[in-house]
Amino acid sequence: FYVVPRAHSISQMKSVRCIMPLTTILVLVLLPLPTITHSTPAHNPSMSTNILEIFQQLKEESADIRDEAYQVREEGYAAMSKAYEVRDAAYEIKDSTYEARSGLEALLVEAFALLKSQTSATGLYIHDIKNTLAAVASKMDGLEAKIDGIESKLEGTTNKLEEETLKITAKLDEKMAQLEEKVSAMGGEIREVKRSLDETKVDISERVETSITLSTSVRDRQQVWMSEVRLISLYKTVDQNNGHPGYPNPIVTDGKFVINNVGEHINTHSHTLSKETNNKLWINLGGYFKIHRVYIWNYRGCCHEQLVGTHIYADEELIGTVVQNSNYHDFLIPENDPTYGSAVTLHQPLPRNIHVLEVQVWGSGPFNRDDIFV
Repeated sequence: FYVVPRAHSISQMKSVRCIMPLTTILVLVLLPLPTITHSTPAHNPSMSTNILEIFQQLKEESADIRDEAYQVREEGYAAMSKAYEVRDAAYEIKDSTYEARSGLEALLVEAFALLKSQTSATGLYIHDIKNTLAAVASKMDGLEAKIDGIESKLEGTTNKLEEETLKITAKLDEKMAQLEEKVSAMGGEIREVKRSLDETKVDISERVETSITLSTSVRDRQQVWMSEVRLISLYKTVDQNNGHPGYPNPIVTDGKFVINNVGEHINTHSHTLSKETNNKLWINLGGYFKIHRVYIWNYRGCCHEQLVGTHIYADEELIGTVVQNSNYHDFLIPENDPTYGSAVTLHQPLPRNIHVLEVQVWGSGPFNRDDIFV
């Protein structure tokens, strides 16, 4: 411990502190002050006071050194945290530079071990990271060189494609020129064909107009002819559901009727067999006609009331009903409500006979059911 007394100033003590181990300083602080037994002359009080002041200063400097040691330790921890941050940055660099991953991981592991054992190695670790980054940059330069090579190859391929495109374009232009020549040569033929088609079109149009005119004329004639109202029941077949064998049905539509009786055995009218309900007599017109009027000539001998209540139908459409005693009954159909049918029926729903001299149906036609134009 003779080194301490030989220090003659605080600055000298600081220089000693810089080289003196920390354990030695702590021992100096903690050990009791030894008794100095030099073979010196008599005790000097001023020198003892100087030594105590020096030890007091040393004690204070030891506390400062301890605080600085704590600060150095905190800085070491901070350096370690920074090293962790650097390591994370190195991991991010690893993701973008896959080829340098193995070497970089080894360096990071080694750096982590060095940081745990000695915080002073941070600078070296950072230096290694810089070297690694330099290596990565070198590899990136190599990749850029490869990309440049690929771009040059693509440029060469593009030039070849442009040359091929130019050749194909030239061939297409040549073929287009040939086609234009052929089209020009065929232009005369096409014009001739077009002229022939135009003439044919005109001829067809004239024929169509002529045909339409003829069709219209024929239709007009048909309409005029078929608009004639005539006796359409003459000589048409007649049937009954309850006919009398002594009074033949054709008498109703033969066009020959006698108003007065001319003899006991000469029957001039039709007659049902008995007074049953729903007696019917119907005339088959033989076609689909527009019906204008129905005449019914009643039997004159007697019993005019037997016909009262009889309904007259054109097919299923009711034309009218006999409502009074009379020698004849006239059913005129309005023009604004035309009636069409293929049969005219007399239906007596009451228990009475149907006996008539003649039934006349006046109308026009015949027509198709889907072509009614009158």
